[in-house]
Amino acid sequence: MKVAGQRGSPPAPPRVIVVGGGLAGMAAAVALESAGCAVTLLEARRTLGGRAGSFEDPQNGDELDNCQHVLLGCCTNLLDFYRRIGVSNLIRWEPTVHFVDGQGTRHDLTGSKRLPAPLHLSASMLRFKLLTHAERFAFTRAMVAMATMGRPGRDHLADTPFGAWLDQHHQPASLIKKLYDPILISALNEESRRASAAYAIQVFQETMLSNSAGYLVGLPDCPLSQLYATLPVRDVRLGARVANLHFENDTATGVDLTTGETLQADAVILATNRHILRKWVGEDRANKDARFAHLEEIEDVPILGAHLWYDRPILKESHAALIEGPLQWLFRKDAAGAAVHGVISAARAWAGRPKEEALAAFTQQIKSTYPHARSATLLRGVIVVEKRATFSPAPGIDRLRPHQAPPQGGLANLYLAGDYTQTHWPATMEGAVRSGYQAATAVANHLLEGRRTFLVQDLPTQWPARLLGL
Repeated sequence: MKVAGQRGSPPAPPRVIVVGGGLAGMAAAVALESAGCAVTLLEARRTLGGRAGSFEDPQNGDELDNCQHVLLGCCTNLLDFYRRIGVSNLIRWEPTVHFVDGQGTRHDLTGSKRLPAPLHLSASMLRFKLLTHAERFAFTRAMVAMATMGRPGRDHLADTPFGAWLDQHHQPASLIKKLYDPILISALNEESRRASAAYAIQVFQETMLSNSAGYLVGLPDCPLSQLYATLPVRDVRLGARVANLHFENDTATGVDLTTGETLQADAVILATNRHILRKWVGEDRANKDARFAHLEEIEDVPILGAHLWYDRPILKESHAALIEGPLQWLFRKDAAGAAVHGVISAARAWAGRPKEEALAAFTQQIKSTYPHARSATLLRGVIVVEKRATFSPAPGIDRLRPHQAPPQGGLANLYLAGDYTQTHWPATMEGAVRSGYQAATAVANHLLEGRRTFLVQDLPTQWPARLLGL
């Protein structure tokens, strides 16, 4: 389908409206703009980024991230998106993951630059004194099982809780606390034992077993909102709220803004909170489209972020995976290490806690973990709880996740984007960008000549991993 221009003139570019300026919406908008569509990106807030964005600290005007966001070397589509918007240079890569036990002892996991996966972590794992010999042997046995099952093997475990898989493979509770939980709870925003075994195993296959670059930790060197300051999209409207969707019969034709302005489009992508979709579409139309059938069955999981300012340096390293909670990860936010950011993923137990109670618990944890922090004074703390941070990657979740494109007989020209849609990835920044690229691919293949895809390939599987079965 092409939009016709005047006689003798080239056809006008297809008009696409993207509603929602989070990662999914931005990825879809940038991809379609690069393909020649005339894109209008609408965001109700005054800043882009959504859950992966920033806000202004009312006390001093500083930009604070909603929560610390981390990317990994295996996030190929997120990295492609950063390349497209010209901010790859603002990501700092860490080759070492720092684990810190309850006594403040640091245990580092570093990959060898000379060895391919999964051999690259073998030497570091042998020196990894956080684990006992028995725990190290059990973990190695589990990693071999994950590698030899390959990707088809993990897909067969989509309905199996990872806890059942851990028990089947005789993984001790102490090992789960020391290693599985710090990795998986942050990666999946779900308790290790409650998550789908398929998604839990995917984390290890993609980060540790397939390619030696997969585990590298990337940290933005600026507030998240600054990453999106120069988005290559011709029409980005902040503070633009959608009042209604326009339909002709069951075909989306545009949107009405709360200002009274009407925008026409050849396709509309909804990259918004999934909880409002049925209201916007209307119950009668939603019942005609299978994508809306199971949205209310998807469980939300909160994340807590704690911005903490001390009167002296607390954290030397860029980050720390804390074995003893309640904070699970700690990140340095200034050069000295006096400003830190703590994160609790799968924060169901903390979503309703009073701020002062939470700050007291976090301060006590930091003082008990770091001896040099025992005389430090907390000057100020800001706590942000994202109650609907991600969906739970529970067993069977993929049967509930909708596709981006309309099904046969569904709402034509209406597309969905968001990490909750079917990407075969958990709810991560990578999953959000993949959903945007998948929605953009479906739109482009409907409106433009030729076939295309915006998704980029995963990291190549290196030869030892291929021999094992990945």
